[in-house]
Amino acid sequence: MSKHNSKLQPGSTLTIGLDIGYGVVKAVTDDQVLMFPSVMGHAREIRFQQDEIARRHPGDQLHDNEGHWFIGDLALAQLPPGELLRLRGRTANESTMGNAFRLRLAKAAIGKLLSGIHDRDAVHIRLATGLPTDHIRDAAELKTALIGQHLIKTDTCDIIANVTEVMVMPQPYGTIFAATLTEAGEINRAHTYRRTGVCDVGTYTVDLALDDEGEFLDAESGSVESGVYTAQERIAAALERDYREKMPFRIIEEVLRTGVFHANGHPVDYHDIVEEALAPLRSATLNLLSEKWQRGTIVDVIYLSGGGAELVYADIAEAYPQTKLVADAQLANARGYLRYAHFAERV
Repeated sequence: MSKHNSKLQPGSTLTIGLDIGYGVVKAVTDDQVLMFPSVMGHAREIRFQQDEIARRHPGDQLHDNEGHWFIGDLALAQLPPGELLRLRGRTANESTMGNAFRLRLAKAAIGKLLSGIHDRDAVHIRLATGLPTDHIRDAAELKTALIGQHLIKTDTCDIIANVTEVMVMPQPYGTIFAATLTEAGEINRAHTYRRTGVCDVGTYTVDLALDDEGEFLDAESGSVESGVYTAQERIAAALERDYREKMPFRIIEEVLRTGVFHANGHPVDYHDIVEEALAPLRSATLNLLSEKWQRGTIVDVIYLSGGGAELVYADIAEAYPQTKLVADAQLANARGYLRYAHFAERV
């Protein structure tokens, strides 16, 4: 076994909190954090700077029984938009399509975490992960896809991942566990709220979960098929209208986050267009909150998490003053999954 992961001793088990988001995959262990875009495509030949590009995107080339894949940032950089595959909501056949996609992203994440290990070493793994609240009934099929032995062969890793245990929960529950449990998986005595709500603003879904002293309240939890993509699509359309060409995803994301587009080397103010583009996301989030929690009077705290949390915070906090923007909001679920896995190990 490679010395790269010196803390992983032969026969030991690696516990991973894995948040396979529609926009970004987040994975955390006790000593590692990684994120990469939830996008892939069949690999194509790179005719120049092959080694330099591989070094720039380590672990982004995956081989499996369906061929050679580019994953994450490498896929975004080297594949045309028409060849990029993304997971968006439920698929026509979730068990064979959606979960196959999630499994490939999970393999890429494990390969990145175990970079440097080769020779088909067997590594034992416990996974804690989540699904959108309204998709949680698919948990059994996701467990079936993830559990067992998987060959993981990337440009930086060649192992057998022996996934011995898979825990699946409603996606935003990770944020609840990040608040109610400590890093060691113990009960966080400093968390004194009784009814804890989470609003998780992701790329393609906004999810709510409500917890009452450790009990999941299903009727007051739910999802809506909205998300940051609604703003991304409007910004992409505005840029194409203004400049008569399709812009790469990374440029659209930059405009969304900064409000500035660089045209021919000069900054162009897009703040008003970004605000207009964000209106549907903010409305959808507020509508879901109102539908499930009305005015939120009996919800003690609302944790706002996910990659879109900062984009809606001001509007949500105005309507629900008990809202707290989670630090490292995009990683909150993955951190909570890891804490729950440690908690389950102790019970």
